[in-house]
Amino acid sequence: MGSLKDDLPHLPKVNQAPSGIAAMLRAATPVILLNLTFVAIQATDAWMIGKLGNRQLAAITPPSMAIFVIISFGYAFLGVLTAIVGQTFGAGKHRDCGHYGWLGIYSAIGIGILSMMLWPCGSVFELLAGSDHGSLGNLQSRYFRVSLLSVAPVLVTNAIASFYFGVRKPLTILMASLIGLTLNAIISYGLIFGTYYFPEWNFDGAAWGTVFATTIECLILLGLFTLSPANRKLGTTPLPRSFTGIAKLWKVGFPSGVQGAVDVLSWGVLISSLIACYGEEALAAGTILMRCMQCTFLPAEGVATLTVALVAQAIGLGKPENARKHARNAFRINTVFMVSAGVLFYIFRYPLIGIFTNDPDVTEFAASAIIFITLAQWFDAMNVTYLHALQGAGDTKWSSTANITLSIIVLGCGGVLTVTLFKESGPALIWLLAFLYIAMQGILFRRRWQSGAWRKINLTRA
Repeated sequence: MGSLKDDLPHLPKVNQAPSGIAAMLRAATPVILLNLTFVAIQATDAWMIGKLGNRQLAAITPPSMAIFVIISFGYAFLGVLTAIVGQTFGAGKHRDCGHYGWLGIYSAIGIGILSMMLWPCGSVFELLAGSDHGSLGNLQSRYFRVSLLSVAPVLVTNAIASFYFGVRKPLTILMASLIGLTLNAIISYGLIFGTYYFPEWNFDGAAWGTVFATTIECLILLGLFTLSPANRKLGTTPLPRSFTGIAKLWKVGFPSGVQGAVDVLSWGVLISSLIACYGEEALAAGTILMRCMQCTFLPAEGVATLTVALVAQAIGLGKPENARKHARNAFRINTVFMVSAGVLFYIFRYPLIGIFTNDPDVTEFAASAIIFITLAQWFDAMNVTYLHALQGAGDTKWSSTANITLSIIVLGCGGVLTVTLFKESGPALIWLLAFLYIAMQGILFRRRWQSGAWRKINLTRA
């Protein structure tokens, strides 16, 4: 790989990184909007499926969480790609950026292919919740198997996005995501209800709509990544002649991927297993609450994603104090947004829940638990901000270990004790455990960042 030091006038200059809160917020806006498209896709799917009934709404949560475990591994793994590209770009090695982008694409394809080996696992849902056509388990199994087809295109899209985030050019990703959002809404609605000249596939149409929309979005981005003249000096063409750097990518990215998968797996256990013990209404309420949490978490992750690139570039430039400043500014932005959103969720909880369902039991379950989502917002701002700052520095092993430990103790052991000894208290105790889990994560990640242990890591070294 080359190591160009030349000044490329059409590229964003690393010394023009946003230095204040307002500047960071402006720079993060495209990434925030990008993540909001994912929120919109999830909320739209839940709204459409909710029209089919409570059972269908409850059925999408366990398989969605199972799929999201795989995708979250890929997302967290490819988040390290942003750090590597960012530090490489900050160090002036511009042509190496495209090389690492291709390594991320190859890795994403590999993860997608391996995920198809989980196809037989769809039978597990039928064993646990019924195999008759239209039963809860049957619906979950069908949704899971079709959704596996979307893993590869989603992760390839994320690999390309990680490259663009690393060189601070997110507008391309935003435009492609808006196209994907529009396609998902049209295709899914058409396939569910048989409109727009689509066949009527009912419940299955939601999963197939996502597969078709994400595949089209992926192909559009792949074409832009390989053919855009602006990317040529970044080394995106031609295809890389070697896999140099793949070991470093996996060495740093694998612990981060495990952390991301375990985090979502913990939530999957929380929603799919623990709350399911209280019935379909409680599970449907969990689906609604998770969509509410995504409305705060994913925009905040947009700011945090920019923080990965800024921290990485500051370290690549040899300016760790700038990295600290970027993380501090990101935390302030996320705190104001997430706490404000959490308060609004609680104040307007009944109208918000009413968007998804009119069932009084589902409404009561959701309304009684939403207070814990409100209380968790400040800690979740710590969580998302400092986890991403640590990723930008390449400090992934510690956060992975801490996350796994908390998952086992708080959600695993605590959840089993709750449904065994205190089940009569209702699912609100499960959401209390979720609050404690988020709070402890946020505190630990912030203390790790403040310790400065990440200063010893530099991803530009072999």
